[in-house]
Amino acid sequence: MPGITLNAKRLKTNTGNNLKILLNVSCYMLIVASLSACSAVGFSKPAALQVTSKPEASVFLDGKHIGKTPFYSDQLRAGEFTLKVTVSGADYVDKITLSQGTLAAVNRELNSNYLAQGGENLSLVSGQKGLFIISFPSEADVTIDGSYVGKTPLLTQEIEEGDHKILLAKEGYIEREFAIKSSTKYQVLAEVTLASQIAKGVGTVAKEPQKPQTQHVLILSTPQGFLRVRQEPSLSVAEIGQVNSGEEYEIIQEAKEWFQINFDNKIGWVSAVYAQKVE
Repeated sequence: MPGITLNAKRLKTNTGNNLKILLNVSCYMLIVASLSACSAVGFSKPAALQVTSKPEASVFLDGKHIGKTPFYSDQLRAGEFTLKVTVSGADYVDKITLSQGTLAAVNRELNSNYLAQGGENLSLVSGQKGLFIISFPSEADVTIDGSYVGKTPLLTQEIEEGDHKILLAKEGYIEREFAIKSSTKYQVLAEVTLASQIAKGVGTVAKEPQKPQTQHVLILSTPQGFLRVRQEPSLSVAEIGQVNSGEEYEIIQEAKEWFQINFDNKIGWVSAVYAQKVE
């Protein structure tokens, strides 16, 4: 995403000649798209908002349509608003706070299943320092510049000023990675949503259970040329049929020195003395 700075904003004065004054940049933060913050003396500064999404979507602020993604404006009123990003039944709705002279950035991967949505909201908090990361779900592992630092919610003030890569990961969810540029003048606030792998259908395709391999038994030669099939695995129980030597039958189950087979639409047991298992 393109870098964005607020050092080009101009505010109108109340004089008749409509003189424009260039705001001086006091700090900035780089995210996946850049996030900037500016300061000026004696003027009420507007707020900035950047919204990106996949796929392209309409953006509403307090119910008013303000454009489509990728959306950017640095002439918004500061305050708390309801942001809605929507396309074809895939909606993201949340409260956001726009502060004077700073840019709030919202990046969202939309999906009709809310649990399959992922994204991050990034903003700057004046009067505080460091990096504060919260996530849904919580207790996601946080890695900064390749080093593991803990689980969300995470507040760290031991982060040097400059560029950093942030990675959030949690079992069962899709990782999210983004970049920031921290400042000693502001705290970076990152609100991160991880998409469920189950909801996304990623890495969750169950393998078709393997059917147990059918085993068969071969009836061996007997003095009579046939083998008696009995109702139970015992020589003392009644005979329920006969099978011929050289024939194969499906094995239903096994017992000590006996095989249960399916024969003539009946189930019975044959002695393993005159039967051999075959693949």
